Amino acid sequence: MTRSGISFSTTEATFKEAFRKYGEVVEASIIRNKDNGRSKGYGYVAFATSDDAVRALDDMNGKLLDGRVVFVDLARPIRHFDSDMPIARGPPEPMVPAVDE
Repeated sequence: MTRSGISFSTTEATFKEAFRKYGEVVEASIIRNKDNGRSKGYGYVAFATSDDAVRALDDMNGKLLDGRVVFVDLARPIRHFDSDMPIARGPPEPMVPAVDE
């Protein structure tokens, strides 16, 4: 599950604890900026069962956590693009008409 709207002061421990009441939390992580370590305002929570995740989704979406409204959604798998497809590099080059001599 993804969570956005997380307060910059929320720790991973308080983040995990907020969702523990819905079931066994396998993992809870807050995504941080690589340069300064500051929270980016979103994170992920993994539950032991999908039923626990659905309960958390239904109950926590739109609720306050550390003074900010948290938006909860199911995480989507990463899309992998077909490597055989050409990569767009901008508009096509203009066609220059052939000149007959």
